[in-house]
Amino acid sequence: MAHIMQLVFSGGERYPMLVDSTGLPDFWVTLFVTERLRVSLKQTAIENTIRNVIHLKLWEEINGRDLIAEISQSEFPSDADIASIRDHCLLHSRSIKEWHQATKNRNVLKFSASHSVTTPHIQAISKDHAANRLVHIANFLHFTARAMLRQRTDFTTLFPVIDDMKKRIIAQKPKGKCNKGLANEPDAKAPPPEVFERLMAVVREDSPDNPYKNPSIRKRNALMFDVMYETGMRSGEILGIQIGDVDFQLGKITVARRHDNPIDPRLRQPVAKTLERNIPINMELAKKLRTYVMEVRSQIPSANKNPFLFVTHKRGKYQGHPISDSSFRNRVLGPAISENSELFAEICRHGFRHNFNYRLSKKIDAINQLAKVDATIKPINEKEEIQIRMQLNGWASENSAQIYNLRHIQEMANKLMREEMDDLSKHIRKGHVICNQSQP
Repeated sequence: MAHIMQLVFSGGERYPMLVDSTGLPDFWVTLFVTERLRVSLKQTAIENTIRNVIHLKLWEEINGRDLIAEISQSEFPSDADIASIRDHCLLHSRSIKEWHQATKNRNVLKFSASHSVTTPHIQAISKDHAANRLVHIANFLHFTARAMLRQRTDFTTLFPVIDDMKKRIIAQKPKGKCNKGLANEPDAKAPPPEVFERLMAVVREDSPDNPYKNPSIRKRNALMFDVMYETGMRSGEILGIQIGDVDFQLGKITVARRHDNPIDPRLRQPVAKTLERNIPINMELAKKLRTYVMEVRSQIPSANKNPFLFVTHKRGKYQGHPISDSSFRNRVLGPAISENSELFAEICRHGFRHNFNYRLSKKIDAINQLAKVDATIKPINEKEEIQIRMQLNGWASENSAQIYNLRHIQEMANKLMREEMDDLSKHIRKGHVICNQSQP
């Protein structure tokens, strides 16, 4: 079965490659990645594109087709084929695979057992995701067709047909955005603040509910949660922190962009997606981080061979290596969430970023309230708030702040609405009393 293999070149570049079950690379996908994607995209973006091509190959498997072989014979997808691919792109890959597997297994079941076989529910994906899939598929087929057929004597006549194929596929992109209606609900982005506060109490180093048994792992994980909670940093940024990025004296952490870092041993390198920046932290956290480095991390074998702040403590070949994204997701965040799965089920790493921005809004509101009664305090106007938020989050665009402030905006809207309704109720009651008094 085809899967993605991660190559790391001597210069640190991460190169995702699609290989078959025997380990051989897919020729046309590899050529597409090398010629078109590698020059401008990084590891994650390339990998996402390959996954979308894999999704197309799943369509081929289900329908018994080989589009590359057909294109080599100057046979291009029909409008019906493209419509089918469009519908396929609207569905979740794993759900389709489960359905396809169940369908194949059903063909070999005994008739007496066939009644118990049920078709699994096929989940849909967002329109934006489906649109990206179609664009990536269109670009891949367009590139492959041109590269494959350019030596043909009739290529000049095929050229407009190849371009038309790309246009017809892209024209099937779903219309509209996926972020309408209830998708804009703040709780769809992150659980309420109280849930995060409860989780932080659970992962506290001295908490009786702490799910981590090893004392040094408890200390490390508590610090990782503290950094994520206090700074709103993305998980990739936290995993990429080097000891030199922490100013223990001034209390700040530098978020640096180090894509294709040759000293990072991880196949999937966690990187900063936003701009470089300095984020202040309280001195108590800075002191705890320094203690961790000096008293805990220094005792981990092989940890001194790399500069990364948070390393693997568990014995084995990865001991002392920087924590991978999968380990952070499954061994750090996962056990904490499973401690109270009903309450913490909706918590994800990115939710901490939404929670950070909500608390930032509340702090700014508190400062502005104090400024009304204390002339020595300067209020923070809207422009300054946007600049503060952009600096702390590493955003280059003001538009990025909108989805991270949904909960606070909704609270303010609800507050204003309640005040308006209370005022209206007072007037109605007052009018009712007056009317009653005027009656004989």
